[in-house]
Amino acid sequence: MDVTATTTPSERAGGAFTRPRASTQPSSPVSAILGLVVGGLLLWMGTPQLVAALLALDADAALQGVRSGSPGSPDQLAMAGEALTTANRWEKSGEREAARAVLLTFQAQGAPPGPDRDRLSAEALAAASAAVRLAPGQPHAWAHLATLLERSGDRKRAVEALRLSILSGAVEPALMMWRIETALRLRGDMDAEALSLLRRQIRLAWIIMPDEIAALSKRPDAHDLVTESLSLLNEEEMAHYVRLHGKR
Repeated sequence: MDVTATTTPSERAGGAFTRPRASTQPSSPVSAILGLVVGGLLLWMGTPQLVAALLALDADAALQGVRSGSPGSPDQLAMAGEALTTANRWEKSGEREAARAVLLTFQAQGAPPGPDRDRLSAEALAAASAAVRLAPGQPHAWAHLATLLERSGDRKRAVEALRLSILSGAVEPALMMWRIETALRLRGDMDAEALSLLRRQIRLAWIIMPDEIAALSKRPDAHDLVTESLSLLNEEEMAHYVRLHGKR
């Protein structure tokens, strides 16, 4: 029998160019275990986060619509919320829970009074609570939670959430007037520390957006508080105002 008929060109060349034959010996148990461990580590370190991020992309358009003041249809909001729920099954995220709370809040606002609205409001409150539990350093999530707690009638916890929103990020231009408005409604339930934080928030808002605070001071429900807060301005705060706006 001609052996050249059953050999490859490289095998016929012989010597160093001969392709080694595959080993028929089974791999060692240690190698198999190492493979499983490495594979598990790669799955733990990479895949869940990647899958969660990809799933969350489905909610981006709905969230952008909400932020721009043009929320989508109830079905679109529901689908976006479900995408975030699925993403969180792969990897828990306080930021995604905060986004889900926003979507649920808008769903509740669009629902007629009744069981569906109550259910969506309760789910929004639960999602906002989970958001700050998973990631406490979220001033926007704390502010949203304060609003939801106020709506639910839990004013004491609303004050605490508002306090933590300020403490986790006092200088947040997109939040400051919202927090002040919420605090004005909750002022009767605020202790001395919370009132002190509110007065400082008004001063910081005046430094950044003086026209808004000037307009607020003309309201009967806010005039005395704004006047008192601005009377406490210190030299550092005044200097910061001058750097931003000049002397006017």
